[in-house]
Amino acid sequence: MIKFVVVDMDGTFLDDNKQKSPEYERVIRELLNKGVKFGVASGRQMASIKKEFPTLKDDIVFIAENGTLVEYEGEIIREECMTAQVRDMILDKVEKLEDKKTIYCTKNCTYVDDLSPESMENIRKYLPAYEYIDSFRNLDLLPLKISVYSPNGHDKDIEEISELVSDWAKACTSGNEWLDIIPKGANKATGIKAVAEKMGISMDEIMAFGDEMNDFEMMTSVYYSYAMDNAADEIKQVARFTAPSNNEYGVIQVIKERFNID
Repeated sequence: MIKFVVVDMDGTFLDDNKQKSPEYERVIRELLNKGVKFGVASGRQMASIKKEFPTLKDDIVFIAENGTLVEYEGEIIREECMTAQVRDMILDKVEKLEDKKTIYCTKNCTYVDDLSPESMENIRKYLPAYEYIDSFRNLDLLPLKISVYSPNGHDKDIEEISELVSDWAKACTSGNEWLDIIPKGANKATGIKAVAEKMGISMDEIMAFGDEMNDFEMMTSVYYSYAMDNAADEIKQVARFTAPSNNEYGVIQVIKERFNID
């Protein structure tokens, strides 16, 4: 029996125009009325996810920053930051990259060191809670995540930085232009497991939807794993089930069918 449904946001729950299904609130409320928890697991910051669910934010589970920050029933139940040593080693590498932008993600705020028009476009899209700082080295707060924006997509520099940090952190792609670097061992699945323990359920009682490589562990850890039709091939290969594409609001279609919601 499925007791928890968790969805990725970009490329999964949202269409390519970053819009949700017109039915989303009604369907989620009916799901909740059936006693099934609903959650979001995203690489986005907590404030950005909550902004997408203004009328439901008190009723759903939030797994932010690729699993390093988890809020369950209004309480933070998981928060995993990098060590200062790992942070500094990562910054040593990413700060040498040309034509790339870096953001520094903490529990309540994301810090940026660039306010160019290109950066501001991303800030408006994804970072409702942000602050400008001259240098990330001046921050006392340890990061949950450091992300690198590559306007050229997953180029050679992104591949190299992924390999360079792999001994002390986990790097995974998020969409076509972002590389997320988080503490080694952290991922969306570890966030989901924290929720499952709180709920007293097994991973076999969880349904999850995803499309990108930062969803990989989530797809392999739950029984009811759904790859979107638009998902990366690697995600399709490990998921047990498939859902129609994000532009068809496939998550909502599957939930309605599975839980007999009109």
